[in-house]
Amino acid sequence: MLVAVIGATAFAVNSEAVHADTVKAIQKQHKSGYLNADGQWLWFENGQRYTGFRYYMGTYYWFINGVRQDSGWRHAWGMTYYTDAEGRAVQGVQQINGKVYDFGNNGTFFSRGIVKDAYVNVVGVGWRWINNGQMFSGFRHYMGTYYWFENGVRADNGWHFAWGFAYYTGKDGRALQGEQTIDGQTLNFGDDNTFYLRYFDGGSANPGDDPRRFMQPVTDLEFDYDNNGHPIPGTAYWDN
Repeated sequence: MLVAVIGATAFAVNSEAVHADTVKAIQKQHKSGYLNADGQWLWFENGQRYTGFRYYMGTYYWFINGVRQDSGWRHAWGMTYYTDAEGRAVQGVQQINGKVYDFGNNGTFFSRGIVKDAYVNVVGVGWRWINNGQMFSGFRHYMGTYYWFENGVRADNGWHFAWGFAYYTGKDGRALQGEQTIDGQTLNFGDDNTFYLRYFDGGSANPGDDPRRFMQPVTDLEFDYDNNGHPIPGTAYWDN
C-alpha cells in the first residue's frame, strides 16, 4: 500500500512537471499563434507572449502579455479601436458607455469618432438619429422633409411643437403640409415647405361670423393634454 501511494505521488508530481513545461516548450520551439499553454489560451510570437493586435478568425484581437483583452479601447498604428466582450475589434456604428461612435464598415475597424449629426443604424439597437454622440430628440431635416425624433427614435402619427409652431408627422414620420384631415378635422400646414399649422377649418361661416374663428394663427390654437403633457390629437380648439 505504501509503495502504491509513493508511486501515485511520483506520477502526480511528474504530471505537474510535464504540464508546467508547456510554456517552456513553446518558448524553446519558438512557436507562434494562439496556443493552449498550461491550460490557458495565449498568443505567442516566436515563443514569446505577445502584446498588441493580431488577426484571427476574421477579425482583430488585442493581447497583453499573450492574454486576450475584452471590452476596452485600444491604440495602435496611430488609430483608436474598441474590442467587445468577446475580444473582437468592432466595426459599424456602436453605442459604447452611452455614446455612439462610427468604426467604419470596410474592415479597417478604427474609430472615426462620435457620430456628429446623422440617422444611422446602431449595431444591436436599430436606426436612430444621433447628435454629438447622443440619442437626439427634436426635428431633423432628412431627405426633403422634417422628421421628429424622441430619444433617437422616429415618432410617427403625432403633434410636435418647435420654434413656436405646431407640426404633425404622419404614419411615415414625415411632417405634413398642405390641407390634411386629422381625427376628422381639416387643418392647413401650408404648401411652401415650412410645414407648420396655419389655421383650423371649422366649417362654413355664417353671415356676421368673425372670420378669425376659421383662420387663426397657430399661437391661438389650444389642445387638451394627456397625463404626460402631450397634446391629444382631435382636441384642438380656439381660445377666444
